[in-house]
Amino acid sequence: MKLLICMDDTDNLDSIGTGQLLENLCAELEKRNLAKGGFVTRHQLLIHEDIDYTSHNSSMCCALETEDAAAVTETAKAYLEANAAPGSDPGLCILQLRSGEHYDRLTAFGRRAQTEVLRKADAYEAAGLFSETLSLTEHGGTGDGVIGALAGVGLRLSGSDGRIKGKLRPETDGEVLTAEQFCAKYGVEQIVTESGEPLERNARILFREPTKAVLLNHKVTLVVLREAEYWIPKPHKGRKG
Repeated sequence: MKLLICMDDTDNLDSIGTGQLLENLCAELEKRNLAKGGFVTRHQLLIHEDIDYTSHNSSMCCALETEDAAAVTETAKAYLEANAAPGSDPGLCILQLRSGEHYDRLTAFGRRAQTEVLRKADAYEAAGLFSETLSLTEHGGTGDGVIGALAGVGLRLSGSDGRIKGKLRPETDGEVLTAEQFCAKYGVEQIVTESGEPLERNARILFREPTKAVLLNHKVTLVVLREAEYWIPKPHKGRKG
C-alpha cells in the first residue's frame, strides 16, 4: 500500500532541517524493512507574524510503499519524539491512500495554509473527514506543526505543488544534452517551459548551474528557459537543500 508522510516544525536554527529528518526516517524505515520511500517535496506555507516558524515555514512530504501501515506509523511517531529538535513544535501526518478516494478537501486545506492563518482546530477538523486512514499527531511544544503536516499532505496530493528536495548539478561544466538524455541521466520525468509547454525530446539543453526539480502533474519536472540556441534549466538560488 502507499502512504504519504509529512512533517512540520521539527527543527530549530541549529538543527538539521525537517527535510533531512524526514529523509533520515525513510532510511530507517527501509533499514528495518518496513517501507521504501521516494523523493521528498518541500511545500511553502504562509509567512505571517502570527505564525511561528524556524526560517521559511515549509513542510516536507514523502510517499512510502509498505505492507504494514501501523508499524510505519508507530515507528515514525517514536522517531520524531526522539529526534525532533529542542524547542520545536513537531507535527506528523500519515495518510494511507485508497484507490477511488477523493482528497479535494485535504488539498483545499493545504491551499488555505498558503494564504490564511490557520489553527490546530482547523487541522483536526479537516483530518477528521479521513479518520479511518489518516493519522495526525503532535510530538512536543505547542504541537502547531500538525497544521503544516496536514497541509503538506494536501498539497502533495494536488500533484502540482512543491520543489523536490536536493539539487540537480551538472556532471561536467556546461554539458549539452537532449531533453531525453537529461531525463534519463538526472531522474527527471518531464521537462517544460515556464509557460508549461512540454519540451521536445530532441531539444538541446545547456546545463551549467545547479537547479531544482518541481512536482507538476504528479511528475518530477524540470523547468527550462530559452537562451540563444539552447534551453537552460531555471537556476535555483534559494535555501540549501
